Amino acid sequence: MPRGPPESPADPPETPAERAGAWLDSALRGLGRSLFEALPVFERQLRLVRSLYADATVRLTCWGYNRRHAAPIEPYRVLWVDPARIVRLSRHSTRPRFRRLGTVVDGDWDRCEIRFRETDVFYAFERHFEEGVPWEETAFFSRVLEEMNEGAERWGCTSRSEFRDRCERLDRLYESLREHGFYSQRQLLESGVDDPVEYRRATVAERIINDEIAVDVARDGELLFADGRNRLAIAKILGVDAVPVVVLRRHAQWAAWRDAVATFLENGGDLRGRLREHPDLASLREAARS
Repeated sequence: MPRGPPESPADPPETPAERAGAWLDSALRGLGRSLFEALPVFERQLRLVRSLYADATVRLTCWGYNRRHAAPIEPYRVLWVDPARIVRLSRHSTRPRFRRLGTVVDGDWDRCEIRFRETDVFYAFERHFEEGVPWEETAFFSRVLEEMNEGAERWGCTSRSEFRDRCERLDRLYESLREHGFYSQRQLLESGVDDPVEYRRATVAERIINDEIAVDVARDGELLFADGRNRLAIAKILGVDAVPVVVLRRHAQWAAWRDAVATFLENGGDLRGRLREHPDLASLREAARS
């Protein structure tokens, strides 16, 4: 059984600007850790600075793209998607989510054949929530424990007890989603509904960047799973009709198609069939009607 998406050979070589950005990311993380250790009272301020930096990076990326293209990218636009529509995985990218949000990337990263339901994560959720199997008896739990024993940190956990506590929060998340349904991160913040796995994000933008279910869009428009496995697995098990998602990467060929669609709509055309219902084209149809 696959453990998850393979490492992507499809992340293109970094440009000088991207290398500089990666260096700055690393420097800021190191500085933030040092400041927090020295001045823990300023944790809230440090989190806010990190959030604002990520937000500025996302907006700058999309501003540069939108200046040159007919179909703009709205990085924080949340799409409501039938979870059954998200079948395959996107190849994993080593870049942080805020560096992927709103990007257009060429290559074969959309050619992964692993299906979400084939991952050990989904299989563990299915066995635990539908069959009552304890987390500790799933292959997913054993795999993560093995990785932590080898020195890796997973979801902020470095020990069996910490990971067990996290699994208990997943139990509470399942019950919350079953009782209250699915909210976008913005709606969740406004509703006052408790989020059992909330990470003390400093801003709404940071919550959208890191905590929404994330998809990539393949060259043919297929929505590929990129991140947010807990909520997507629960959505599939509960059989809900729609979940909020945010788009990280778009394939360059799909982005070119979006440009063509935007121009077509601006000239009075209309979409038919599957294109009319594609969630990543809805904003273009709205813009053409306004």
